[in-house]
Amino acid sequence: MQDIGQRLLHDKILGIALGAALLSLFVGRPTADAVDWSTILALLALMICVQLLNRLQVLDALSNRLLAVTSTQRQVVQLFTGLAFAGAMVLTNDVTILTLLPMLVLVARQQKMALALPAVLVVMAANLGSAFTPFGNPQNLYLFAHYQLSAGAFFRLSSPLLVGGVLVMLGLTYLARPRPIVTPPVRQIPDHPVAISLALGLFGLVLLGVFRVLPLGWVTLVAVIGGLLLDRRAVQRVDYGLLLTFICFFILVSAISHNPQVIAGMQRLMRTPHAVYLTSLVASQVISNVPATVLLAPFTSHSAALFWGVNVGGLGTLVASLANLLTLKQLLALGERDAVRPFFKLFTVLNVLGLLLLGSLGWFWLR
Repeated sequence: MQDIGQRLLHDKILGIALGAALLSLFVGRPTADAVDWSTILALLALMICVQLLNRLQVLDALSNRLLAVTSTQRQVVQLFTGLAFAGAMVLTNDVTILTLLPMLVLVARQQKMALALPAVLVVMAANLGSAFTPFGNPQNLYLFAHYQLSAGAFFRLSSPLLVGGVLVMLGLTYLARPRPIVTPPVRQIPDHPVAISLALGLFGLVLLGVFRVLPLGWVTLVAVIGGLLLDRRAVQRVDYGLLLTFICFFILVSAISHNPQVIAGMQRLMRTPHAVYLTSLVASQVISNVPATVLLAPFTSHSAALFWGVNVGGLGTLVASLANLLTLKQLLALGERDAVRPFFKLFTVLNVLGLLLLGSLGWFWLR
């Protein structure tokens, strides 16, 4: 417990988020349901599972197997980017990042490879890949239900963005240098078959909770108890600062979005498809794309414009998508503090580039 407390006290991002949340109380009054507890519980359960698999060296073994099918650093970057893009369609962007980023860090350490570029591409790919399916991210789930879209109608919206996203991400992977990698000997799964089987089973159970097949609250409780029984240290190593940061962020967004002036301004801006598109895109940069979706959807019937605005709007600033913040926090939690500054610089440049390219595509597609 003392270790957890020390990490929270020294968590600068949490401190900034807490200060912003407190200041936001002077702007508006957050509602009682401001915090999306399903997101918090899902993140907690997933982080426990990832910590368990990491401490059992399963992720290390899997990362070595991934290296075995590549020969250059560029191919490594392309592999992880492709896995993030495809995985996010099914697993959601947050789950994909929590699963892939620890393996990416291990690979980067083994190969003495700069981490900033692949980390940026993984989160961008996860955001764009998740936009293709109704269940890939929370904003799509909300839009799918709010506008009562059929599967066909939804995929007609998302397919052009899928094509554009694939082309942009493929092009960006060529920024990685084609340096040869040192292929390590394929490491066998460590000899802890019972513990590994239980950890993998727990991970599968958590995924069922994330997809609402099982009650998420009970699944999270099982994950906590299972984590404590299998490896108490894994539960202690969870980034609780990330969970508290997200809670502060939800409070901040709720307070801003319930300000009467903000609501009145939104109503004035939401008159045409392009106005909805630009408003949602800009709002995503400030309050994140999921809250922007919930805030703007009641004011417009232009579902296509809102879909494009909030999904393309996941690119841009660090707060544009919670997955962006999750990536930054994971880098810190995984001990990659030296990678944070180059990550932020490259993240800003490449996200602005992606935002301009795909933002232009969205503008012309809506014409």
